[in-house]
Amino acid sequence: MFFINGTLIGCWASAIPQIKQRLALDDGDLGMALLCFALGSILAMLFGGPKIDRFGSRLVVGFSALGFCLSLPLVLLAGSLSELLLVAVVIGFANGLMDVSMNAQGVSVERALERPILSSLHAFFSIGGMAGAGAAASVYALGGGLQHLLPGAAMMLLPAALIALRPLLGDARGAESEARLIALPPRPLWLVAAFAFIAFVCEGAMFDWSAVYLREVLNTGASTAALGFGVFSAAMAAARLLGDRVVARYGRVRVLRVSAVAAVLGYALALAASAVPLALAGYALIGFGVANIVPILFSLGGSHRDIGHGSGIAAVATAGYSGSLLGPAWVGFLAEAAGLRFSLALTALFLLLLVVFGARARDT
Repeated sequence: MFFINGTLIGCWASAIPQIKQRLALDDGDLGMALLCFALGSILAMLFGGPKIDRFGSRLVVGFSALGFCLSLPLVLLAGSLSELLLVAVVIGFANGLMDVSMNAQGVSVERALERPILSSLHAFFSIGGMAGAGAAASVYALGGGLQHLLPGAAMMLLPAALIALRPLLGDARGAESEARLIALPPRPLWLVAAFAFIAFVCEGAMFDWSAVYLREVLNTGASTAALGFGVFSAAMAAARLLGDRVVARYGRVRVLRVSAVAAVLGYALALAASAVPLALAGYALIGFGVANIVPILFSLGGSHRDIGHGSGIAAVATAGYSGSLLGPAWVGFLAEAAGLRFSLALTALFLLLLVVFGARARDT
C-alpha cells in the first residue's frame, strides 16, 4: 500500500507540468491548485482518525486506495482552473485518507511483529514515487500524454490494491495515535515540531515543483523533467533503508544536522546548475539529505521523558503534515512574485535552522 501510494504521488507530481501547460496556468494558479490538494488532505486527516477508530485501518486503507486510483484520472475532465481546483480537493482527500490509514495499519503491524518497520514502509513509499516518475518518463518518451499516464496508472494499481488489501490486519482499533494527529504540540516539543514543519515543506517542494523547475527553468523535455522526481525518490529510498544503522552508530541529533547540511548543498547544486545532469545530482543529494530527518524527528518527539510516546509523535506529525500540505502552495505563490529559483532557494535556507539549533533537540 505504501508503494501504491508513492506511485500515485509520483504520477501526480510528474503530471503537474503537463496540467499547468494544458490549462495555461501561471505559478499562482498552480499554487492555488496545490493548496486545494492540501485542503482536501487536511479534511481527510480530520475525518480519517475517527473513522479508523470505528471501522479499523484495513477497511479505510482499502477504501482510500481505490478512491485515490479512481480520482487521479479526473484531472483529464478539468477544463478550467475552477474545475481543476475541485478535482484537486478530491484527489487530495483520497491521498490524505490513505496516508493516515496506511500509517495506522503500519503501527498495528509493528505491534503484532514487536519490532519497528515504519522506516522500511516509508522507503517503499519512496520507491513507489520513483516508479511513478519512471512510468511518466516512459509514457512521455513514447509520445504519450496525461490521457495515457493517468488512466494507465489507475488500471494497473487498482488490482494491486485489491491484492494487497487481503492480508492486512483487520484491526478494530488500530490507529489511536493517528487519531490524535491534529493535536497541537506541547511546549517541550515546539522546536522539534518546527523542524518537522520545515522538513516537510522541503519534501513537499520537491514532490510538487521538481518537475516544473526542470521543465521551465532548465527547459528540459517532459520525459527528463519527470526523471527529476524519480532521482529524488530513489535517493530518499536508499537513505531510508540505511537510516536505522547510521542513527544507531552516530546518534539522532548528529545525523539530523548532517542530513540538513546535505539537503541544503543539494538544493544549492540543483539551483545553481545550468546542466541537467548536475541538477539531477542535486536532486539526489536533496533526497539523501531529507530522507531520515522526519523519522529522526518522530523518534525525538516520541522519546521525550515528560510526554507520552504516542502524544509526542502525534504532535510532531501535526506540524509536519501542515508543512507538507501547505508548503508547496506557498512555494507557488512566492514563485509568482519572485521566480521559482528564488522560491526554492529560500525554502532550502530554512533547513539551516536545523543545523544551528539542532543540538537543542536532546538526543535522549
